[in-house]
Amino acid sequence: MEKYYNSKVQSTSFKPGDLVYRNNDASRAEDTGKLGPKWEGPYEATEALRRGAYRLRDRDGKQLPGTWNVSNLKKYYIHKM
Repeated sequence: MEKYYNSKVQSTSFKPGDLVYRNNDASRAEDTGKLGPKWEGPYEATEALRRGAYRLRDRDGKQLPGTWNVSNLKKYYIHKM
């Protein structure tokens, strides 16, 4: 069963410079309630550390404290018109 499950899982990784959203529940920046936004950002991934850990920087260039796991991040897509 494990082999079947692992064959279907798509791994996620980010390169330095990629823009990502951060999970609001994981950051606990503010309690927005159940109708508040689930994701905050965008942030820039500045450094990829060990397996699935990233350092983030906000749009003003300020480094965020701590590291963030890939399970709490998702890709930010820029729509070009």
